[in-house]
Amino acid sequence: MIAPIDNIPELIATELQVLWAAHHAVGLHGYMHLYTPAEQVPFRNQQPGVSFWFGAEDTQAAVQHIMHYYNHGNLPNSALLLNPIVHAKGDDGNYVALGSGVIWSTSLSLGVNVLKQESAERLWELGVLASPFHRGENERAGLKILGFCDEAQPVAADGKSVTGCREAYELADIASEQYAPYYLLSGLSYLANNGMFQHPDLTSLFPKDTLKDRVSIQKIVEASTIGVQKLADAAYCWKAYERHHSLYKKFGTDPENVANNMRFFDLVARDVELFDSTGPMRKEADEMFEFIVPGLIPRGSVTMLAATGGSGKSSLVHQLCVMAAIDYEPGEAAPRWLGQRLATEKCKGICVYFAGEDGPPIINARAAILDPDGRAKRLLFQRTSFGEGVNFYEHLKRLKHIPDVPIMVIDPARKYLSGNEEDSGVVSDFFEALEEFAMSKGTAVIIVHHLQKNAAPKSAVEVIDMLRGSQVFVDRPRVVIGMYRDGAYTVAGLAKNNIPPNFGMVMEERVFARDPKHLSLIWLPGHEGVRNANLSQEEIDKLAEEAKKEGR
Repeated sequence: MIAPIDNIPELIATELQVLWAAHHAVGLHGYMHLYTPAEQVPFRNQQPGVSFWFGAEDTQAAVQHIMHYYNHGNLPNSALLLNPIVHAKGDDGNYVALGSGVIWSTSLSLGVNVLKQESAERLWELGVLASPFHRGENERAGLKILGFCDEAQPVAADGKSVTGCREAYELADIASEQYAPYYLLSGLSYLANNGMFQHPDLTSLFPKDTLKDRVSIQKIVEASTIGVQKLADAAYCWKAYERHHSLYKKFGTDPENVANNMRFFDLVARDVELFDSTGPMRKEADEMFEFIVPGLIPRGSVTMLAATGGSGKSSLVHQLCVMAAIDYEPGEAAPRWLGQRLATEKCKGICVYFAGEDGPPIINARAAILDPDGRAKRLLFQRTSFGEGVNFYEHLKRLKHIPDVPIMVIDPARKYLSGNEEDSGVVSDFFEALEEFAMSKGTAVIIVHHLQKNAAPKSAVEVIDMLRGSQVFVDRPRVVIGMYRDGAYTVAGLAKNNIPPNFGMVMEERVFARDPKHLSLIWLPGHEGVRNANLSQEEIDKLAEEAKKEGR
């Protein structure tokens, strides 16, 4: 799909804003360079040797310069390339390279070569963004690769790229050496020695609607940074494992393990198919659990929160997302959720909340109460529409581009099923997609689900037998948190738990007072207490203050 010519200026302006945001995030300020090569190799241009330097404040001038030479996309023209390296301008008028806040690579599928999905997967797993180039009717003609760095990267020996670019190219494993160091702007069609290539839209590298303005651009850039050393280690292992994807996936990216891992490969006669059926799991994928909420919500698994309607499920998961999306000050106490301290050190990326029932007015009103100071800067709300022709499962694949997703909430499940909630096949497909996302991203996926009509559980355990829909809702979650009301109180506990008790799971039911003023639950001290008395707001405020003092 070729980008409409009228959309190209806006696409390029957004792309340049993204690049400048990444440079500024690592302290780089200066000039980038638009140009055409002096020779007609590897790109062909009507006018070779074009040169235009511009700063962050010159974005519109840069866009106008690009469109002037592009001739509305008609040949002959000159599609300007970008040098993303930031330069300083000297007193003599010459430009001196400083470095870059991004890494990049252009990996084009040439001739009869076919782009494999695993090329992008290796990059996504490391937090590097990648999506396909188009060539005519072929919409998988290579990869545009872009990564945001956590520190400025020095210029590489070739003078055309920076540290990390070569490693990204190696991991893509698409033989196109002559194109690798060049940066092609999205939206423009580039006539190369091997045909006409275009990356239609930079936003395809990101979740939908995350590049709306400068604030959102800065937010996604800061949440998507990577360490280049991690990329270098992965590239080293990729080559050491002789570019076998199955070896790389099972052995991982720790260079210290290469010698021992290759010894095992040698012992199975270097037979890749035999290795696939006998090889050990990668060292990083041990059987340990990490928790977002210790004792309640593990990372890399699907947890369900189930309760009757009107019991505060949506407020509770919204509160969790807000807590996890805040960057806390050093020494600031971690908040509690259902009485357990949030593992804030595990919550550094984008938290995704699929709100299928509550529209923007309700979400915004609730956010004003749960986050009055607007501190939750890493919270991404999603509804039920993901663009023309894009379903929920396809959108999940796009969300994989986000390097770190500590929490994903689906509220409620039935809004995102592809069919009836009584259909075991439909519900299995739903869980299959979410489990795969959770395991591949290390995400704590939390599904909100309703109980059967007129259900009135008297304990958290009873909730499991009152779930609406297919038996799959019972079988597939690793953890089910049951919640029910008892007079003026809310009771919560584990209805199902497939995690060994030595991981410190919360085994008792807990009793909470509801605070409607702050949309929160306050864990009561000591024994269950009096459960049938209505509490005044003054009594609730007193309980909240006591809980705060006691660290509950």
